[in-house]
Amino acid sequence: MIESSYWRAELKTDLAWLKTHRTYRRWSEKQQVLFERKLMLVAFQIRSLLERPKVNDQARSTGMSVLRYKKTGNRPFTATGAGWPHERFDMEHPEAATLSILDVCNQLIHYYWMQTLSENRSFVSMLVFSDYQRHKWAYELQIEDLLQLFRVFGNDSSAVVGMESRWDDKKQDYIVTKAWGPRP
Repeated sequence: MIESSYWRAELKTDLAWLKTHRTYRRWSEKQQVLFERKLMLVAFQIRSLLERPKVNDQARSTGMSVLRYKKTGNRPFTATGAGWPHERFDMEHPEAATLSILDVCNQLIHYYWMQTLSENRSFVSMLVFSDYQRHKWAYELQIEDLLQLFRVFGNDSSAVVGMESRWDDKKQDYIVTKAWGPRP
């Protein structure tokens, strides 16, 4: 990634699309697939910015509040087998939790199950869990909170204007220890 400003510009466009398409007049399977696809692409863009030192520490430390549901029993959740999330997760006793931006991105990129929930012709939340987490937790993400979190990375204030690093013998590379953004 040579210059992150182009990624941020594209991210802003994608976020505007998600905001516009969060509400709908008549829902179709294709609309749901397009929304799902755009969420995954945005998550991948943000993860790419995070994996390269293109996001400052303030943006990198953001996260979001979620509800999580503990996996119950020893029967696995399988996408093609019998069962629904409410049969494998304790949906009656959600726990408040916070996911880091990287965890949110990974849940969306590597999701094993994703289900959107709507009210008044608008997406309000989604239930998601990655292949890695499917034997532990299911997460409920509020769509408005998710889009607000993603907006942080479309904003130029998340850019890196300076950094400090140190050599890591094990990786045989420099590790960024501090990255700061533009001053307000």
